[in-house]
Amino acid sequence: MGERKLKFQDRWMFNRVLCEEEVCRKVLRAALGIEAGEIAYLNEQCFEPLAAGRGVRLDVFARGDWRVYDIEMQVARERDLGRRMRYYQAAMDVGELGSGEDFGALPESYVLFFCRHDAYGKGEPAYVIERRCGAHPDLAVGDASPWVVLNASAWEASVLRYLRTGEAEGPLSSEIDALVGVFNEDREWVDRVLTYEQETEMRCRKAREEGREEGREEGREEGEARLAVLVGALLADGRSEDVAAAVEDKVRREELYAELGI
Repeated sequence: MGERKLKFQDRWMFNRVLCEEEVCRKVLRAALGIEAGEIAYLNEQCFEPLAAGRGVRLDVFARGDWRVYDIEMQVARERDLGRRMRYYQAAMDVGELGSGEDFGALPESYVLFFCRHDAYGKGEPAYVIERRCGAHPDLAVGDASPWVVLNASAWEASVLRYLRTGEAEGPLSSEIDALVGVFNEDREWVDRVLTYEQETEMRCRKAREEGREEGREEGREEGEARLAVLVGALLADGRSEDVAAAVEDKVRREELYAELGI
């Protein structure tokens, strides 16, 4: 059996490829139609809440030319994608102004999701979501913070086709595919990632078993569904240690239910 390799859509590979500044710049140009200029990274940036509450871990967080970018890979369907983008946006903004600074100093920001599926079911290759006045749709509020959701199932652009099929047919997707190959040769890194994923999967299996047990106490289906939602939310934020705690410690599990409002 051959060595397992990571694909571009795997979170860790996506993160590492987008750490290549020139590739990231080209991806932003292709997805948003803008020139990013010099890019500085705060990768795997964890935004902690100012008070007790849920933190946020972004896949790729970058700055460039008075703009900030959160770039996310979304393989599975996300039931609350809109609220997730809203929370990510808030987390990004809260640290951008110093004490007494004017709101005009907020940088232009983008929350960008690469989705393998059609998140909104309208067949659009790209959904650009901006805040506007309901009574006057042509009146933009000027918040300079669009959310962009890309649909790999409908867009024939090189990178999204590559995301969907794994076939590199254009210059940018070929460059990405070459990097994926190079990074897969770093077996120490790949094995570390796969070990982490295997440990997480074991914790998920244990969580499902725990959910069945909890379901017998709370009502089987309700208990399993509640724990599944909790585990999914924690994994989405990269909180694997909390997944283990939720499975092994009922008191901590109840604390996490309360924290996340589940």
